[in-house]
Amino acid sequence: MLTRRTWPDATVAELLIAQLARAPIPGQVKTRLLPALDAKRAADLHAAMVLYICRHLAPAGRLQLWVEGDMTTPFFSNCLAAGADSLQQQRGEDLGARMAYIVASGLANFGKVVLVGSDAPGLNAGHIAAIDEALESADAAFIPALDGGYVSLGVTLPCPELFADMPWGTDRVLELSLAALAASGRRAAVLEPVPDIDRPEDLRYLPDDLHW
Repeated sequence: MLTRRTWPDATVAELLIAQLARAPIPGQVKTRLLPALDAKRAADLHAAMVLYICRHLAPAGRLQLWVEGDMTTPFFSNCLAAGADSLQQQRGEDLGARMAYIVASGLANFGKVVLVGSDAPGLNAGHIAAIDEALESADAAFIPALDGGYVSLGVTLPCPELFADMPWGTDRVLELSLAALAASGRRAAVLEPVPDIDRPEDLRYLPDDLHW
């Protein structure tokens, strides 16, 4: 674990923001943007979005960056400077297992955990505040993407049903997640959607001040 700054005892904090990111290696990130972008340009965009989201969400609370791959990559020092409090290593054989691990780790010390990806630069501190408020009366709160998935998930309980046997990357992720919660008697809140940047047609949603 790499740490940017010192905070009080984690148990004092109510909410943890856990941002998922990958090392910006050409050919390994944002591959669905090819061939509209070449591999290096797609990796540059991923790096820019990771940093942009760090800067915009850090004011909302304690933000950990959970890295898939080599977190000693020099790029991640920029993330600490941009607002991430620490770098953590993702663990698990698939996305669901990694998300479940992050949630379990976070809930050991925080009352609420908010997962965010690094594909939706439209997210800001106001969205985190809205999730925080929604979790006062719900067990899970989602910010949907426009494609049937979601760009952020907040929870107050582990909710393992959200992470097992989920068809990640399809247009049924949110639908199936809500059904799984309902089947287990959990309460869910669904907030206003935010676009993510997955395919060439999504590039129009990039903020004007995101420079890459």
